[in-house]
Amino acid sequence: MGFRGRHKNRRDANEADLVAELRAHGFSVYMMDQPLDLLVGYAGRTYLVEIKTEKGRLTEAQLEFLAHWRGDATVLRTSTDVKLFARMVKGVPCDG
Repeated sequence: MGFRGRHKNRRDANEADLVAELRAHGFSVYMMDQPLDLLVGYAGRTYLVEIKTEKGRLTEAQLEFLAHWRGDATVLRTSTDVKLFARMVKGVPCDG
C-alpha cells in the first residue's frame, strides 16, 4: 500500500468524478501515488495529471517536482478543466 506524504492514500474528493470524465473523453487513466495523481494517455501521448479540489494546494514536494519537470504536467480541478484539457490534447479549438 502506497503512502502520500504524511497522509495514507489520501485522494481529493473530486478525483473519482474527474477520472470518470477523462475516461469518457477517451483517455486511458492510471492512478499513481507520486509524483502526481495520474498518468493519462491519449493517441500515443502520455500526460502527468494532478487532481486538486478548487481550493486545494500543491504540496511542497509537488511544487519541487514541477519546478524541474521538463515534460507535460497539468492540474485539473473541475469538470470544465477536464473538458478544456481534452480539447487541447485532441487539438480542438477552445473558442466558445
